[in-house]
This record gives sequence, structure tokens and C-alpha cells, in this order.
Amino acid sequence: MTTRTRDDFTWSKNTDTSAIHSMIQYTNKAGMSLIDVMGYTAHAFRIIIDREAVEVGSYSAFNWPLYHAQQLNNLGFMVQTLGRPSHIPPTPEELEEAIASIQTSLDRGVPALSWDLFIPEWGLIYGYDDENKVLRCRDVRKDGDLPYEKLGRGEVTEMYVLTITGSHPVDKRTMLKGALQMAATHAKYVEVEDESHRVGLDAYDAWIEAFTKRTVDPFGNAVNSGKVWDTRAFAAEFLLELSLNWEGETLQDDRLRMLAKEAAEQYGEIAERLVEMRDMFPFPQGGDPNSNEQAQRALTLLHEAKAAEIAGVALLERMLEALE
Repeated sequence: MTTRTRDDFTWSKNTDTSAIHSMIQYTNKAGMSLIDVMGYTAHAFRIIIDREAVEVGSYSAFNWPLYHAQQLNNLGFMVQTLGRPSHIPPTPEELEEAIASIQTSLDRGVPALSWDLFIPEWGLIYGYDDENKVLRCRDVRKDGDLPYEKLGRGEVTEMYVLTITGSHPVDKRTMLKGALQMAATHAKYVEVEDESHRVGLDAYDAWIEAFTKRTVDPFGNAVNSGKVWDTRAFAAEFLLELSLNWEGETLQDDRLRMLAKEAAEQYGEIAERLVEMRDMFPFPQGGDPNSNEQAQRALTLLHEAKAAEIAGVALLERMLEALE
């Protein structure tokens, strides 16, 4: 029986995937659930942790243009991205290009994804007023107007805009194969080149290292505990739905459904450990992660979560073999 740590899957703490889900409701993928978007983009299987302090920006320490393009391509879309994580505000020419890209997308009826509109998270640009030079935007902090000149000049002064420029046919089998390949690659290979952040299975070791050294930042740990729990709860639900609803009558399809059910149980176990982390280190205060009692409990939970993740990744790889 798959462990469920939530009942409502209409929202996510992972704001780039939430924004992507909202964007595609204005495309030929309208009606696709957030569970499916989290699963078929492989974001449900993602984890990035800073080994020094579990710092607040760990979840965003990846190559945004590359990864978001891969995600959306797996759903059947071509994209244009402008800007990247840099902590450098846009030049007037870069800003002008971004505004033109946003307007072109909105004129076609599709919102744009952007970063740090009102808070350093991803959000949506869903309208513009060229006469008053404002964008209509929504993120987790606010739904309101943003002057053109403020784009890329928020709290962290860096611009990033993604728009959908076209689509191509893709079926669920192809999407699932692509998602499982992304998940398996993320689990086992280093994507982040800096000295501190680790991804996939190595991210658990980084988290464990910070707790072992008692160097955990309470706020950053609270943010990341909530975000990683969120992904694994979605992973368990995505895999459970696959086990129940995957169409196909071959022996390989039967095997795929069986493996998905087993994988759902493993990711449910991970979510169960991480929801205890989320509750022990509540956002925004973060509890007392460097106290001996809380650190020891966290270390136990993280070791157990990593063991379940290792088993889960092995099952994802076997699912991939069943699709070949």
C-alpha cells in the first residue's frame, strides 16, 4: 500500500513546474494534471542540496535554460529562453528583447514563465499593458503589475524568461521513456559543477554531511525540506496512477504496471520520511536543526529516505527497460 502524505495535488511548492503546468493549459496539452506534469517533466524525481548549509537556493542551483527546455521538449514543446542565473541585471537591449518575446507569446494566448517577479521564485506573466508599460504577473507572493523596467531587477537582479514557441506530436510512452531517462540520469550523475551542491542520490549525502557537521541553515533547510517532500509526494502519486491507468496489453505493459506500483511504494516511503522533516523544520522559522536531538532524528530520516530512493531509482531503471 502506497504511503500518502497529502491528498491535494492541485498545488506544488516547486514553482517552476507549477508555472509550466499553468502555461500549458493554454496549449494543446490543456487539461494535463499537475501530477502528470511533475512526473513527465521528471521534476518529481529531482533533488539538489548544498553540502555546506542546505542553503535556501539549493533547489534552483541548476542550468535553468537547459533543464526547462528538456522538460518542455519531453511534453512536446519547443521553447525560447532569455537570460540565466547570473546575479547580473539585464542590459537595455536584453530587456527589450525579453519584453518583445513575452508580448509575442501573450499575443498568441500563452503566458510566459519568469523568475523573481515579486519574490525569488518562478512565476507567470499573463498579460501586458503597453501604454502604461507594465506586465501582469503572478507568483507565490503577489498577483499584480510589474513595470517593464523592473523585469530582471527584483530581489536578486537577474532576468530569466521562457516562452513556448511551438509544439510537436508526442505520445505517453515516449513522454514516460524520456521522463525515466531524465530521472535516472539525475539520480546518478553530477549536473551541478560548483563545489558545494550535489544532485540525485549524492544530494542525500550532502544533506547528511551538513547535519553531521551541525552547519545547517534553519531557513534554507526548511525551504528545501518542504520542496523535496513535495516532489516525492508527487512522484509516489504519479507512479501509483501509472500502475492503475497505464494502457497496453502486452507482457511488457503488465510488467510496467507492476514495477510502477512497487516504485510508488518506495517514493511513498521517501515522502513519509521527508514530511516528518518538513514538520520538524517548519517554514519559515526552521526549528533547531543543529541541536543534537533534532539533528540525530534528521540523520535517521535522511538515511532511510536515501535507502528508499536507491530502491526507487532501480525500479525506475527497470521500468525504462520494460519500455525498450
